[in-house]
Amino acid sequence: MDECTTWVRRSVCGAVWLGSVGLQGCGAPDAAQHAPAPDDFRYAYVLASDNRMANDVPSSGDPDLSRDTQEIHAGDNPEGSKASVPSTGGYTPYQFRVAYDVPLTQQNNKPSGYGAKVAIITAYHYPSMQSDLNTWASYFSQKPITLNIINQAGTTTNESWAMLSDLAVQMVNTVSPGATVYVIEAKSVSFSDITIAMQTAVNLGVNIVSMPFGATEYSTEGSRADLFLSDRVVWIAASGDSDTPTFPATSAEVIAVGGTTLTLNVDDTRLQEKAWVSAAAGMSKVEKMPSFQMIPSVQELNTTAYRSVPDVAFDANPGAFIYSSVNGGWYVVGGTSVSTAFFTGVVAMVNSARKAQNLPLLTSVAGQGVTLQDSLYKLMSTNGGPTNSTVLSDVVDGTAGAGSYPAGPGYDIATGLGSLDVQKFIDYMVTQ
Repeated sequence: MDECTTWVRRSVCGAVWLGSVGLQGCGAPDAAQHAPAPDDFRYAYVLASDNRMANDVPSSGDPDLSRDTQEIHAGDNPEGSKASVPSTGGYTPYQFRVAYDVPLTQQNNKPSGYGAKVAIITAYHYPSMQSDLNTWASYFSQKPITLNIINQAGTTTNESWAMLSDLAVQMVNTVSPGATVYVIEAKSVSFSDITIAMQTAVNLGVNIVSMPFGATEYSTEGSRADLFLSDRVVWIAASGDSDTPTFPATSAEVIAVGGTTLTLNVDDTRLQEKAWVSAAAGMSKVEKMPSFQMIPSVQELNTTAYRSVPDVAFDANPGAFIYSSVNGGWYVVGGTSVSTAFFTGVVAMVNSARKAQNLPLLTSVAGQGVTLQDSLYKLMSTNGGPTNSTVLSDVVDGTAGAGSYPAGPGYDIATGLGSLDVQKFIDYMVTQ
């Protein structure tokens, strides 16, 4: 095995095994790229070549990439890009929508997510993000979102975070093509620079802030609740792709999104969904148990005084087809960054539906309005079973947190409340 095959790039996520598909060849990382400290923020994605995915990818056959075109009838797939798309191992936008019952349009036949304002926090500048989104959208016959990119990094780039930017915007576009999306490129992955990007999102007046990354918990994180006190903002973060949950997902003011392994039927409906072993899960070491988790179904499993993570979970393995030109083209990318971006699009659809009915927009901050956590946990009865099984999709198999937490009926530490039927979740949320 040659050096290029075995080389491990240690960038902002720890160790990501790139294997034979590598990120642009062999050798040391570009010296111009930022070398973060160990406690800086790390993305939460893995490539299909990563050993955490390759040994646990469900065998569901080659995806029919033409279905995305057939569904919308928006044009032909460009022949020039077909040959470079991976033939198997990931799911298309169409497959995600069918699997989770995601509608293409909402009220007045507007595209899903219309009127919702979303901010995606990432790091470093990536000048090809919009063109990559356009290429991805053209292949799958989607209408690309026109991104509003706020560059706080100048000319500083990072290939690994460019991949994160691409997967985040492409997954949100999968679910909510009608949303207004701001991408805020933090100067670096340091806490201070990410915090500036978060505040920028609030100043822009967005309704949803997506943070598909995380950092190791630290002893004083509980004192930073001020980061999330903005009225009418839902904060969403990845639980992480390791054994223990990461901050800010551990914060009570943030919706923590975990990961599942999803297998589809031949018609792309869900055959099986189980906890993904590499998705972070467990109890925070710092954040106290919030009031929305103080119900018997949670406390029977979480006997500590601390918050358990995640709240919900969606497909993180095998993940999605993502286009990233700086990294060489098409990839299958998984991890809780993918599930986080997917759920971000779902919440955008909920806010769109609420806005159309003149209802207040959601928040994830207690005492600030209609709290998404309260509405979610109301779906779980006191005896541990879902109160409305048509909304929640219970994940009962598999383990998460490096195998530490098994999934089971009702609430579990591995996947929280489980996943959702998106259309039924929207219908439920307009009653809250």
